[in-house]
Amino acid sequence: MKNLARKLIGGCLLALAGFTTTLNAQTTQVFFDDFYGRALSSAWQIATWVNGPPFGCTFSSQDVHVSKSQLSLSFSGNSGKCAEVRTTKYWQYGAFVVDMKPSAVPGTVSSFFLYDGVAATASHYEIDIEFVGGSGLLHTNYWTAGQQHPQDIDLRAMGIDPYKTSRRYSVSWQADVIVWHVMNDAGQWVEVRRAAAAISAPMRLMMNAWYGDNIGTALLFPGYYVGQQGAAQYDSVWIGQ
Repeated sequence: MKNLARKLIGGCLLALAGFTTTLNAQTTQVFFDDFYGRALSSAWQIATWVNGPPFGCTFSSQDVHVSKSQLSLSFSGNSGKCAEVRTTKYWQYGAFVVDMKPSAVPGTVSSFFLYDGVAATASHYEIDIEFVGGSGLLHTNYWTAGQQHPQDIDLRAMGIDPYKTSRRYSVSWQADVIVWHVMNDAGQWVEVRRAAAAISAPMRLMMNAWYGDNIGTALLFPGYYVGQQGAAQYDSVWIGQ
């Protein structure tokens, strides 16, 4: 009963939050997870592999935890491990919304993104929400055929502290445009980026928390990592189409 109530509330809050700037009235909820229970549902796959540079860690199932209606993706320089999950299903277009609190540890990334293909090749398509630990920067990006289009948003300049509490972030992916929103402290959606982009390749929805290898490009993004452990916390994920 509690889980059903949380699902209904999650959908209603979005409908009342002025989200019609990017979604039409026919948008309906097609996926919702508030991580209610003791383990991830079968809708998710846990990563157990190595990505290579600039990642400085190995994705491990031991760093994926579900407790008290929250998903925690953790990392540690001592263990050399970090965490990533992805949906088993591929998605094409829609609103992708997360309620999350990223890690504030410098040299790390906490993310919510869509992805398909082999990185930096013609098969690579991606739409990103990424937080550079401790910096206050929301790194937005999209990749088309292996070419990226990044733009950093200074949330603190907007009066938003991403590390103070969990809040909602969204990507609206349409046939010819991608729009990023952040919910402010007043509970209002604020558009932070709009990009004309035609991406039609179906992609999986993914979330991860990781640190850089302190070599080469990792020193620029995500920056120098001193080994501190931490975690990104996710309260819910919502998809509307």
